[in-house]
Amino acid sequence: MIVAISSLITIAGLWLVLRKYITTAATLVTLLLLFLGTNFFLMTIYSGALQASILLALMVLVVWMTERWYKKPGWAETIIIGLSMGTLIFVKPAGFASFLVFLFWGAYNRESFKAKWKVFIEHSDLVLTILILFLGGMCMRLFNPQAFEGTLFCDYVTGKRAVYFLAPWLWQVLFSIKNGWLIYTPLVLFSIPGFYILAERNKKIFYSTFLSALVFVFLLASTPEITIPDNFSQAHMTEILAVLFIPIGYFVGWVFEAGRMRKVFFGLILAAVIGLNLFQTWQYRSRILNPWFTTPAYYRAVFLKTHVNGQTRMMQEYFNMDMSTYLANEGDFNRTTLFYANFENDPKGFGGHIQEKLAFAGKAAMRLDTGLRFTPNPNLTLGKLPSDYPLGIRFSAEVYSDQDYSENTANIIISLKHKDQLYRYEARSLKDMHLEKGKWNLVKLDYVIPRKYDADDELIASVWYTGNASMYVDEARVELFEQK
Repeated sequence: MIVAISSLITIAGLWLVLRKYITTAATLVTLLLLFLGTNFFLMTIYSGALQASILLALMVLVVWMTERWYKKPGWAETIIIGLSMGTLIFVKPAGFASFLVFLFWGAYNRESFKAKWKVFIEHSDLVLTILILFLGGMCMRLFNPQAFEGTLFCDYVTGKRAVYFLAPWLWQVLFSIKNGWLIYTPLVLFSIPGFYILAERNKKIFYSTFLSALVFVFLLASTPEITIPDNFSQAHMTEILAVLFIPIGYFVGWVFEAGRMRKVFFGLILAAVIGLNLFQTWQYRSRILNPWFTTPAYYRAVFLKTHVNGQTRMMQEYFNMDMSTYLANEGDFNRTTLFYANFENDPKGFGGHIQEKLAFAGKAAMRLDTGLRFTPNPNLTLGKLPSDYPLGIRFSAEVYSDQDYSENTANIIISLKHKDQLYRYEARSLKDMHLEKGKWNLVKLDYVIPRKYDADDELIASVWYTGNASMYVDEARVELFEQK
């Protein structure tokens, strides 16, 4: 339902905006390109990216209502623009680009900027409202980024976000073989000649659309979560399609104006691009392509292929492999203990939770309760680990509960952490392990570190207690598995 509503808003908004600038036929073809030539098809048919579809609809609302606002400023348009921009900037820093859509719309020279300033002065209450709603989303992003954690309005990866300047991951965003935007959504390349045509025919909206698209791409390529290949065809980029399909619409209109030769030539190219997008979407749905696994050699081997044999699959990168399967044959690995806690000596900062009432080995164990939810973190950085990858990690502990684990809930977790941001988070609930109450039970979680992102990234391993009573933990251990 959410995807359906978001899609209707997207289609309706783009239709009403594009129809003001290009013909009905060109508008229909442009919307068809959006549906078949981008990941919009994947979102609407398979509902695979709820947040991306919502953000696309919000960006369309910004463009649509901005166009209406500059013709006749009103409170309805003002509230919609402000709330949409505030939500976009809260969800991710690249949402700042939505503000540029409103700020530069209709401005392209000194006279037009003077006219815009005059409109702002005349409608200062409306402009101030938009600014307050936008800055409200920005402030919530800065000071309370987890306000909506667990909902569709939190970011793709939980935690605070760092923004790097100079877009260090620009190449990865655009050309990564795992999920590069131009590799899996090549249709957006037609926005380049589209912007050229737009600059010639409608300078009033050229700077607004061009600057917002450029800033969005650079801001997104400056945020570390974009390095995680957890989406197909860069779902993180989806909302900027609301802007890019204006120049693409102009390009389609230019094709329609020409003679038969140009129509046939570009028609065949666009058909090929749509076919490639749909085929690669099918490969993704059929598990032939996977953003975590794909390598250049594997991509070349499966290009336009409908079947993949076992030998070809060996070309994939072991990036998101099944952890337990990878470490199943322990004899294939050299095993080293990286962290061990038997809680015989009271760890600093955990006074009162080290008790001698129950222990698996020795005299003491740690009690987790509503006052202490996590066992001590091992404080291991990736820079301290060997350089050979992939590496296997196993976190294990003995746990004890007087109550059934379905009622007294807890999880065993492993994750990596980059500048206060968790990524490649893995958790397993104790209630799914068929543990016995009133006895000590060994629990473990296997994990694979595929490659080193940053030497300062931290390995997190812990038992996370989520119940309302208490449970006990002993013999917590983190082990490294290196292939012999």
